[in-house]
Amino acid sequence: MMKQIFLAALMFWTISLTAQWTTDTEINTLVSTLSSDDMKAVAASDGSTYIVFWHSVGAPENYELRLQVLNPQGEPMLGDEGVLVSDNLPMSTFTVLWNIVVDELDNLYIGVTGTGGGDPAYVFKMDLQGTRLWGPTGISIGSGYAVKILPLSQGNVLVSWWPSTGVAQVQQYDASGQAVWGAPSSVSLGSSNTVVGNMFELDNGEFIVIFHKVLSGINSFLHAQRFDTSGAPVWTAPVQISDQATAFNRDYQGIMIQDKVYMGYYASAGTRFDTFLQCVNSDGTMPWGVNGASFDTTQAFYETNPYMAFKEGSDVVWMSSTYTNTSQSAKGTYLQKFDLNSGERLFGDSAFELYAVGSESVPVGGMNIADQGPILLIKEGVDNGASPTALRATYLDENGQSIWPEGLRDVATFQANKSRIHHTEMVNNQSVAVFVEQKSGSAKIYAQNIVEGEVVLSQNDFDSAIDMIFVNPFSQNLLSKASSPEMYRVEIYDAYGRKIMDMTNASNLASYEVSQWASGLYYLRVSDPLQNEKIYRLIKE
Repeated sequence: MMKQIFLAALMFWTISLTAQWTTDTEINTLVSTLSSDDMKAVAASDGSTYIVFWHSVGAPENYELRLQVLNPQGEPMLGDEGVLVSDNLPMSTFTVLWNIVVDELDNLYIGVTGTGGGDPAYVFKMDLQGTRLWGPTGISIGSGYAVKILPLSQGNVLVSWWPSTGVAQVQQYDASGQAVWGAPSSVSLGSSNTVVGNMFELDNGEFIVIFHKVLSGINSFLHAQRFDTSGAPVWTAPVQISDQATAFNRDYQGIMIQDKVYMGYYASAGTRFDTFLQCVNSDGTMPWGVNGASFDTTQAFYETNPYMAFKEGSDVVWMSSTYTNTSQSAKGTYLQKFDLNSGERLFGDSAFELYAVGSESVPVGGMNIADQGPILLIKEGVDNGASPTALRATYLDENGQSIWPEGLRDVATFQANKSRIHHTEMVNNQSVAVFVEQKSGSAKIYAQNIVEGEVVLSQNDFDSAIDMIFVNPFSQNLLSKASSPEMYRVEIYDAYGRKIMDMTNASNLASYEVSQWASGLYYLRVSDPLQNEKIYRLIKE
């Protein structure tokens, strides 16, 4: 069974890299022939990628909202231009905060606000075939910004929005788009304006809302409130989970783990920024106190833009944070691991330096957890919106050390700036980077797959009659010894899944010159006349 699983994974890996996905990171995969400067991407459970984007069409419509789907092999499924979500939204020449999310049935929800007057808010529901499940106009939820959507386990969804000068509203809708409650529920905190940031479903169907108490401008304090299944508040009053200033127009990531909410965020006390992980119990208590556990207690650098990830069955939460000097002119990346129960900083009070401040190497698009540790998408270069930047990926072990011999793998290397970057959830050992880039002409959307690869590791994982001994790492020749003079077939792939050699006589490997090969990781698939197969992972010095 292990052999079958491995071979299926390997075939997926090689097929995905020889179909629509390209190994030329100067080119990448074009998502749509239409221009776009604002988009979002999210993964479906089969490894497909939903990409929703705004396409400028000129006055008076200004923008139309469109959808593209890439299958796991990187093939666009909805034509060169994707399909229309809506061209009836009243749009000015700009977009505002909007959100997308996928439910357990792989339905996509899109929450947007029209900017052409009146601030009308809408929610659309789509499937992988591009069908508008709630019709061409979606559902109108009233006037408001910052539309957030939480799919519920029973098939309904929660939708929240901010009426711009008032109290955040939450309504539950059924699978057909009909409102469940007679009236929306208000997320109230005295007379303050409130904006919902995150929503989490509890095991009993109730839910916890993390929301912003608006102070002045975009400044806010984070609070939490629990609601029952009818939308009524459960706690006597909301609880304040941070007394440092956040921003209501900024997305902060949270994870629900065993009916506890873990919120990763950065906030300001005075002139500096610090990153925190906060834990909120289902009864509203905060075992780590207000603000939660600090990412780093040394305050040597400013700490911003955290990402977090959790692997099911683990007892730790991983986090990354972009570090800057006090003028925020130089950037780097630090890592931290937190114990779920105690909040202990497992990388110490000063965190773990992944890339030094000044390296201009920072995580973008999110964090994934793979088999052995986190995978981060790293943007390199001075990111001023005009200078060229590159995207590369890194895969780290439990100590924050690189698993891939080359450290970083190229993802997008064309000499141009990358923006609106998303790094989708890993499915079947593959995640996808999606970004906007102007290669020539207008800016367009591109994508590139990131393959974990390290599930195809050990030559001891498979029962096979094949027994070959290699020098590992190698520099000149491959084969050191074979157990018998059988005629073995050997296929060799590089780390990107490209087949670079196919031989029918393994004995020739003993003298095969490989000094010209690039340093890095290689996979050798060996089969004998009885159809036994074995995979070897070798490193070229």
